[in-house]
Amino acid sequence: MSLRNMFLVIAALWVVSAVPAGAQENLGDLVAQYGYDWMIGKWSATSDNGSQVELEYKWILDKNAMCVNVKIGDFKYHGLIMFVPSREEVIQIGADNMGATWNGTWTEDYNGAVNRNERVEPDGTTQRMDMVYIKVDNNSFKVKQYDVDSGGYRASQVRSEMTFKRQKADAAQKGAEMDGTWVGTAGGSYGEWTFTISEGNVEVKGPDGEYYSGAMTMKTGTNPKQVDFKIKKCSLAEYVGETSLGLYKLDGDKLTIAASEPGSLYRPYGLESGGDAMVFSLIRK
Repeated sequence: MSLRNMFLVIAALWVVSAVPAGAQENLGDLVAQYGYDWMIGKWSATSDNGSQVELEYKWILDKNAMCVNVKIGDFKYHGLIMFVPSREEVIQIGADNMGATWNGTWTEDYNGAVNRNERVEPDGTTQRMDMVYIKVDNNSFKVKQYDVDSGGYRASQVRSEMTFKRQKADAAQKGAEMDGTWVGTAGGSYGEWTFTISEGNVEVKGPDGEYYSGAMTMKTGTNPKQVDFKIKKCSLAEYVGETSLGLYKLDGDKLTIAASEPGSLYRPYGLESGGDAMVFSLIRK
């Protein structure tokens, strides 16, 4: 995968053009006002070297910020988009699994949204580019990349271009295949836990009694499969209203769930313990 292909996809397109500070409540208002809310969702494209590009934009923090996730083969990027009222700017920061950091700002020209982005490699090498996002229709858009020199001037020739297509959303399924009562441990050292699952609702009891209850949705089109727990009631008040992002594996009467701390922005990478994830090993009762 060439570096220019990485540059081409590491971006979002939320823009603001000289909006007075305080004129909008949050990033979501700006996105809606300038007509870029159609970008929410999952997208894919094929790079000029044939690599599959997976791209996702997702609201967080009550539309005060947005997550950007990109995957190209073994390359991964996670970014965060925010509106900074004091500077009247929409900015994007991020990092990739090659050790580089990313910083960018967003403006708008007659073609569409423009991200002037800068990537700083681990050795300090800096590269800059403009990426112009051009809407084709509600289900596709083009991204054109231009080099930017040290003086801040954009090259006249397009360096590369890709077309992204919207991907169908994973069907949010009720947890029918997991309906029942499940008993087991968390990480092997947290006492007994009980999950009671019925028609998309879940109640969880830990070693000290009831822990939380809420709604559960599954996304089976991924590997490993994904499950989200929306917490409605909890013994810890700070978790009420938050979502725990998880992965699961169902093997007959054995169920393994890896779940992030409620409110975390990141889903566990695998079904192993580590980081903020708790791994539940459960047996159907």
